Amino acid sequence: MSSEPVVAAYGEVLALTERMLEAARGNDWDTLVRIEQERDRQVALLRQQDVDSGRVPALRARKRELIEAIMARDAEVRSLTEDWMHELREILESAGNVQKLQKTYDQG
Repeated sequence: MSSEPVVAAYGEVLALTERMLEAARGNDWDTLVRIEQERDRQVALLRQQDVDSGRVPALRARKRELIEAIMARDAEVRSLTEDWMHELREILESAGNVQKLQKTYDQG
């Protein structure tokens, strides 16, 4: 595949990553997962198509910019999801403690 469509595909991956970030910022985890699955499919296709897109220096530079932007947004998404996972873990642990207390008092 020529360089222009490959670089355009990286732009599409960036757009999906930005939508993921918006979903994470809005605590819309279902949407985040759906978009992430869509992005994973796009990345899989891109890996097959991007065999030699580095011949044109300007396109290579644009591809690099897009990849760096994708990675930066992805890091933000990861940070937000880690915070959410921590909160979820605390909720689950708290619910487990409540169940243990209820069992203890129900036995007594």
